[in-house]
Order: sequence, then C-alpha cells, then structure tokens
Amino acid sequence: MAWEWVAPVAAGVSGSVGVFFTWLAGSQGRKHAERMVDQSQAAEHRARLQKERHDAYFAAMRVVDLDIRRVRYKQEEMLGALAQIEQYWTKSKRVEMYTEAEIALYAYGSEEVRGFAEAWRVAVEGEDLAAMQELADRFRSQMRAELQEG
Repeated sequence: MAWEWVAPVAAGVSGSVGVFFTWLAGSQGRKHAERMVDQSQAAEHRARLQKERHDAYFAAMRVVDLDIRRVRYKQEEMLGALAQIEQYWTKSKRVEMYTEAEIALYAYGSEEVRGFAEAWRVAVEGEDLAAMQELADRFRSQMRAELQEG
C-alpha cells in the first residue's frame, strides 16, 4: 500500500508536463506565425514602394526623352519633327505629364533623384541640350542602380 500513490502522482506529473509542453508549442507557433505575418507585410510594403519608385522613374524618363527631343529638334531646326511632337504632345499634355512625374519623384524618389529634378528644370528652362543629355545619363545610371538594388 505504500506504493499506491506513485502511479497517480506519476500520471499527474506526466499530464502536467504534457499540458505545459502543449501550451509551449502553441505559444511558439503563435509567435512564429506573428513574425511570419509581420515579415510578409514588410515585404509587400517594400515591393509596393519599389513599384511606385519604378513607375515614378519611368514617368520621369518619358519627360526627359520628350524634352531632349524637343530641344534637339528646335536647335537643329528640324521643324517637321518638332511640329509632329508638339501636335501630339500639346503644351497642356506636356505640363500634365511633367507635373505627374515631378510629384511621383518627390513622393517616391531618392534624394539624388530629387536633386536631378531641380537641375533638370533649370536645364530645360535654359534649353541647354548638353546639360540635359548629361543629366539624362546621370539619371539613367542612378535609376538603374536604385531599381536593381531594391
């Protein structure tokens, strides 16, 4: 009779240990699931920002290309080509396109690209084709570096 208590105590202890490890496994599983959700949300956020930056940079490149062609055609007196561009890309369309690209650059672009936008405005106003082409090359390099790293 002295040993009758061993079996119920052993069963109770093993049951308690089982309950503890079941709780521990569940707790760790919940924490792991929370970490995975957080990581997934962060990855989605980074991907969305990268897509916005990509779209902003390509909108700016369209503006850059159009401005360079317009100034080059004007300086080389290619009036037919200039007229075609200005017929399709009216002043109001160009202003709208420029404004949208600038807003996107300021919202999603890097500091370097924001600096590019300021320098670009000055070069376009002065119709300085050499400066425009040099800025366009620098912007393409910066754009390539930023979009490939992200």
